[in-house]
Amino acid sequence: MTLLPTFTVGEFRKAARSSPNQNCVRVARKQGWTAVWDDKRSTAATTPATMLPNSELLLLTDAQFDSYQDAVRAGDSGRSPLNVTRRTDGMYIFRITTTSSDAAHTEVELVFDQDELDAFHDGVFNHEFDHA
Repeated sequence: MTLLPTFTVGEFRKAARSSPNQNCVRVARKQGWTAVWDDKRSTAATTPATMLPNSELLLLTDAQFDSYQDAVRAGDSGRSPLNVTRRTDGMYIFRITTTSSDAAHTEVELVFDQDELDAFHDGVFNHEFDHA
């Protein structure tokens, strides 16, 4: 079993295109893992030092997240472990589609609107979430 790192709110970043007060897709990378988080899940008590539970995160290996970014840049994100599906109400569900034992918490779903998705994809296209 692989030990997952702990992620704090302060480690996440959002795309530059996101407005300062906009809820956003947030991404953090650490110790070979990439976490995706929805900052709408924060509360008044949330600080940069707040440790996020894995039950609020989509966790992928860095290779899996890089595969998603490559697919988005190529115009084909349908073959990636990070699956983004449009609901009938226009919202987008992010979930993990792999059955690998390295991908934890496959039941986590994050919900974003079109503006949040567009800002996130803009960040992907501009390499803002590439591993440093």
